[in-house]
Amino acid sequence: MNTLYSILYMVTVIGLLLASVMLSEDLALRSPSGVLLIFGVGLFVSLGFLLFGHMRFDEPPGEEHDENPLRS
Repeated sequence: MNTLYSILYMVTVIGLLLASVMLSEDLALRSPSGVLLIFGVGLFVSLGFLLFGHMRFDEPPGEEHDENPLRS
C-alpha cells in the first residue's frame, strides 16, 4: 500500500507541473500579474504539501486523553 501512495504522489506532482506548463502557454498569464498568480498557486500547493502532507485520512482518530488537572 505504501508503494501505491508513492506512485500516486509522483503522478500528482508531475501532473501539477505539467498543468502549470500548459497554463504558462496562455498569453494572459505571461504578464507580470499572471506570473505572480502562477507563483502564488504554486506556493499555496507547496505549503499545503509541507503543512498537511503528514496527515493520514484513512487512520482512525487517536484516543482522547483526559485532561490532567495538574496542568490546567
